[in-house]
Amino acid sequence: MPACSSCDSTDKISCSQPVDWCSIAKDYVSESNVCHIYRILEDTTDFYDVNYGDVILLDDVGYLVRGTETEKKFGLEGEPKPWVKSCVDLTSGARKIIKIPFYEEFQCRIEGIKSTCLRNPEKEARILSKVLTHEGFMHGFSRLDSCGNNVRVIERIQGMSLDNVVRSITMDHYNYYFQAFPDLLRGLINAYRAMGDLHDMGEIHGDISPDHIYVERSTGSFIWIDFDYDYSVKEDLIIRDIFEMGTLLSFVVGKDYLSYSEVRQKFPAVAEELTIDDMQQVFPNQVANLILVYPYIHPELNDITMRFSNCATERYTRASDLADDMEKVLALFERVEL
Repeated sequence: MPACSSCDSTDKISCSQPVDWCSIAKDYVSESNVCHIYRILEDTTDFYDVNYGDVILLDDVGYLVRGTETEKKFGLEGEPKPWVKSCVDLTSGARKIIKIPFYEEFQCRIEGIKSTCLRNPEKEARILSKVLTHEGFMHGFSRLDSCGNNVRVIERIQGMSLDNVVRSITMDHYNYYFQAFPDLLRGLINAYRAMGDLHDMGEIHGDISPDHIYVERSTGSFIWIDFDYDYSVKEDLIIRDIFEMGTLLSFVVGKDYLSYSEVRQKFPAVAEELTIDDMQQVFPNQVANLILVYPYIHPELNDITMRFSNCATERYTRASDLADDMEKVLALFERVEL
């Protein structure tokens, strides 16, 4: 096939479109990489073969691939996610994230029941269309490539993930709790109300964790990201989301996850007192009864985290109810400030 008009190598794949994307892309790469690869890709099926310098063409808009995003958790920090590309919209210069369909499946347990966890690009595309004007969620849209792959084009959020925000606070836990935590709690309340809105739309997030909330730098707003996680078993998934919200709350209260092994290492006297009733139900290695480790936290807050414990007799079934109780705790901090 003939090369693009702006490229010299015979390895290049033709761009027969009226727009010379190869020429436009030169403005967004370093001199040493100009026309190094430059293919105009309309089929993204093999995401491993989508590389730096390629232009993904979706509905006559070219997106220059600038790199591959990396994993942020599960002990895989820094590992590449080859189905998620860092791109530039060549019509506007805006930075985008492009997510190519990846149909990963693996076994998991929900409330002790074995299930199949999976990535569902269609679910994420559907949610993006529903939250298009909602400030609590990442924004973007989906487009089908030439082979029908559901590719999502996501606006990049200028900020930092919540786990990095929390872990970057260097003060000890006591000062963290009384100085930094109230603002984090306020942001988390807004995020939980947004999650309630999503549930009211008939959708779930599916993978609620501190790296799936971004704190926007300019506004401090908490914004949910990544909606492609799904389950083969469809019953009670809103409850699953809410349980994960409980674990996320405990993460923010504790300035990190607080597992039994961590307590045993750092607070051996407390570890001797812990029983199965003090642990979370769905995540049994995580402590729910945080006041045993941090005796200065408000009992009203500990009452909330304990509603996710093994000994809880009353569960949250609506995100808004959880947010309401968190709001009451926030008022206790604000009362002290007055």
